[in-house]
Amino acid sequence: MDLLNIYKLMKEKNIVFSFKGALSQEILVEMGNQLKSHLGLSNKLKKIFSVFIELAQNIMHYSDEKEFIAGSEKGVGIVLFTETEDYFKVISGNLVENSKVDFLKNRLEFLKSLPYEELKNLYTEQIRNRRESNSKGAGLGFIEICRKSGSNIDYKFYPFNEKLYFFSLVVKISKDVQNG
Repeated sequence: MDLLNIYKLMKEKNIVFSFKGALSQEILVEMGNQLKSHLGLSNKLKKIFSVFIELAQNIMHYSDEKEFIAGSEKGVGIVLFTETEDYFKVISGNLVENSKVDFLKNRLEFLKSLPYEELKNLYTEQIRNRRESNSKGAGLGFIEICRKSGSNIDYKFYPFNEKLYFFSLVVKISKDVQNG
């Protein structure tokens, strides 16, 4: 492993912080503290923090790569936070079963196509709907990410092996208060 080249790549890509591994609530809190420390009292803090939390929780709950930590199963993935002059990016990646790829693509394309008001209405509707007993959420994560980012998201699926794809999701949040 060439750590120097990894360091240079992270510096070149303006990666403020990254994490790869099993995500637990404790790790999520620490990463959130790092994000808050970096952003200070930025007027974008709530929006960026919300997107970051949603992406990290998506890995925690839905990654098809798991590790057991302290007696419970945790999702494994990677989360990066980058900053440029014009925008912030929160990037996540995790493994998903091949059978989930079409559903995820269709869901993301549908949500990206909706105007803000329709996303807001869909969010409210989802909150009112009852969850299934085995559900880990109310289906709000992707809706919330699209709302907070103005649907400025990009995703890709990379074949990993015969059963899994690597699902990468990039969310860009403008630093421009007028557009953000």
